[in-house]
Amino acid sequence: MRTRVPEYRGFYELLREHVAGYRGEFDEVVALAPDFFRLLTNLLEDGRVPAQARRLITAALAYFVAPFDVEPEEIYGPRGYLDDVFLCAYVLQELQSFVPSAVLEDAWEAEFELAPTVRAVLERATAALGSKRDDVLRYVGLI
Repeated sequence: MRTRVPEYRGFYELLREHVAGYRGEFDEVVALAPDFFRLLTNLLEDGRVPAQARRLITAALAYFVAPFDVEPEEIYGPRGYLDDVFLCAYVLQELQSFVPSAVLEDAWEAEFELAPTVRAVLERATAALGSKRDDVLRYVGLI
């Protein structure tokens, strides 16, 4: 009997493929798209994550698959993940105020530290997006 792979695992692999060879503007931020996606899906599977956090997490995950987000991948290519990664970092910053850091760290599978990564991504992506930052947050109802 074959074990069914959850759909989001396939999307994670797709993200990795899309950003793997990208060498362009903000490539260091764009490269984090699969890691942030995996982190958020791991958090959804963790019973320690409260309902309030789950709503924020699902907003960020939904943004990954939204066809006409603020910077669509269909138009911008891999650079189009910049707004997705920004939203993930924004949500993670918000989660830090009411989800224990141990829960966030347990969900993080990358080899570098989570908190400094989130801060650096927010700084870099916010500067890159400019006024589009608020458009991203409005799109998912966070402002």
